[in-house]
Amino acid sequence: MNLLSIATMNKIAIVALDVVANAEEESSLLSPDQMAHYAVTAIFTIINVLIAYVILKLVLFKPLMKVIKKRKEAIGAQITNAEEREKSAGEKLDEAVRRVDASHEEAMQIIADARSQAEKQSETIIEAARREAQEIRDRAEEDAKRTRKAMLEEMKDEVADLAVSIAGHVVGTCNASTTQEEIREKVEAELKSAEVKTGD
Repeated sequence: MNLLSIATMNKIAIVALDVVANAEEESSLLSPDQMAHYAVTAIFTIINVLIAYVILKLVLFKPLMKVIKKRKEAIGAQITNAEEREKSAGEKLDEAVRRVDASHEEAMQIIADARSQAEKQSETIIEAARREAQEIRDRAEEDAKRTRKAMLEEMKDEVADLAVSIAGHVVGTCNASTTQEEIREKVEAELKSAEVKTGD
C-alpha cells in the first residue's frame, strides 16, 4: 500500500467518526446507529492495525530481520571457523603425538645402537688386551727359554771346566800304582769340595 492512500483513508475514517458522533446522542447501545458506530470503529481499528503492521514491518521488522539474519550468519561462520580450528588442532595434536612416538622410537634405536657399539668396542678392547697379554706371555716364555738355555750353556761350560780341573788335579796327584778305586774316591772328594765351593 501507498503511504498517501493510507493517510487519505485515515482522514476519511476521522470524518466518518465525526459524522457518527454528531448523530443522535440519545441512541441506545444496541441501536442501528450505535451498531454502525461500532462497525465503523472496528473497521478503522483494523485499518489502523494493518497500517501499523505495515509501518512496523517496513521500519522495524525488515531491518531487525536483516540484523538477525546477519547475526545468524556470523554465528554460523564462527561455529564453522571453530570447527575448522578444532579439526586443525586435532590434526596438529595427532601429528605431535606421531612425532613424539617417532622420536621415542628413534631415541630407543640410538640407545640400542650405542649399547651394541659399546659392547663391540669392549669386546675389541678385551680381545686386544688378550692378544697383548698372550704376546707378553709368549715373549716372557721365549726370554725364559733363552735365559735357561744360556744358563745351561754357562753351567755346561763351568761343569766342563770343573771336570777338567778335577781330572787334572786327580791325574796330578795319582801315580802309576794308584788303583782305579782310589782314583774314583779322589774324584768324588773333589766333586764334593767343588759343590761346597759353588754352593757358597
